[in-house]
Amino acid sequence: MGDPRRRGGFTVIEALIVLAILGIVAVLAVDTFRGITEKYRVEGETKQMYADLMNARGRALQRNRASFVQVEAFGYSTYEDTFNPPDGNGSLDNTTDARIAGVTIRHEVIAALAGGSHITFRRDGTASVTGHLRLLSTARPDYDCVGIGTTRLHLGLFNGTNACVEK
Repeated sequence: MGDPRRRGGFTVIEALIVLAILGIVAVLAVDTFRGITEKYRVEGETKQMYADLMNARGRALQRNRASFVQVEAFGYSTYEDTFNPPDGNGSLDNTTDARIAGVTIRHEVIAALAGGSHITFRRDGTASVTGHLRLLSTARPDYDCVGIGTTRLHLGLFNGTNACVEK
């Protein structure tokens, strides 16, 4: 049987060691959770930007008038060409054109656009510029940019050398 004077249970030192180990595991879990949360936040914002760009393009086709996307440091705005009714004048004037959406996001938007400072989707749905929009983040998401071609948009991952590689 064992020593009758010994009681069951833990010593204070054993309990402290277990608490220290649990504390370390908790810190590691919280840090991992923050990283995963940041990754999904970047992906979510990228997918929302893609959907809004597709919406602006579809709106141009559907309404037979230009749509515009003006990029800001931490967001973007979409407009419909309503100046000079009924079908607009084809150029962005953010004081007279109808603002469709104004989106603010947590991550800085880096615009690499060849051919202009904003995106115009013409009546036929083609884009006035090519390039990409990407979100600046230290997380390693699966998607962090939207590639813009004349006739096509795609989700992608920035490769570090000024390209949004389609995924």
